[in-house]
Amino acid sequence: MKAPALAWTTLSVNVIVILQGAVVRATGAGCGRDWPRCQGEILPLEHGLATWIEFSHRALSGVALLMGIWLLVKAIRLRSDLPGFLPFATASAVFLLFEALIGAATVLTGLTGDNVSVARGLLVAFHLLNSMLLVGALALTTVHAYPSQTWPPVWAGQTGLKALIGVSLLGMMVVMFSGGIAAMGNTMFPPESLQAGLSEDFSSQSHPLIRLRILHPFLSIGVGVFLWFSHALTGWLKPAPQARRFRNLLLAVYAVQLLVGTVNLVMLGPIPLQLLHLAMAVAAFGLWSVVGWLTLTSPRAGSVLPSVSWQAKETQPS
Repeated sequence: MKAPALAWTTLSVNVIVILQGAVVRATGAGCGRDWPRCQGEILPLEHGLATWIEFSHRALSGVALLMGIWLLVKAIRLRSDLPGFLPFATASAVFLLFEALIGAATVLTGLTGDNVSVARGLLVAFHLLNSMLLVGALALTTVHAYPSQTWPPVWAGQTGLKALIGVSLLGMMVVMFSGGIAAMGNTMFPPESLQAGLSEDFSSQSHPLIRLRILHPFLSIGVGVFLWFSHALTGWLKPAPQARRFRNLLLAVYAVQLLVGTVNLVMLGPIPLQLLHLAMAVAAFGLWSVVGWLTLTSPRAGSVLPSVSWQAKETQPS
């Protein structure tokens, strides 16, 4: 398989695994405290749908890990032709390893099923955060699977732009982390109505996972406004042609995510909307990673600010 096809396939498989994980959490499906076995068996043929939901998630996670290793081996073999491919393939492999370790820790420590501890909520949040970092790394691996990308990147200076993009990505990670906690709170303590849910959120008698879930919509609004501002400002500061189509797609994803998030809140998070909400979040983080990287490393655009030089030095042919 050629490098671009392998990178795209690995990215797609991992996105499916992330969405599968949300289904497992939302439905309460599980394999018990056995890992890597499921309900004490390698192949749980005699168990119900709930067990098979979790088993399929584990099986595809194993496939994703193997594909990550394949991607890394491919990148090592092509390091001369695609030098930028290797660093991001390596980062992807590391995040994939963390995914497997977090998943194993979740099962072996009993933070599954009916466990309603804060520790479980935090572990789910960290798992989601690592998943987002994995998607960002795989997205950039895919970008550098094509020979048109230069390496090493030329991005000297640009301190303000780097800070703006870095803060934007950090803000998205904070929102993702709060989203993981909110998802656990809604799963373990589903509200009967929007009004009842809000009352529980602000009650000092409520479980910590309930009181923490209200942070997600507020953080989403605040960070969302900043991201709209950052999206426009980075494009104005350095209008990189390479990033233009990804910027347009990111803008569309933002708009859809705003609508889906609002409807998801009002309808108390039905599973299909939860999955769509998560899918849009995954797409937004991956696209923002690509937009930020291509903007910073673009050798063509000049700064509109006279105090900072954006002009990249041309690389000499080897």
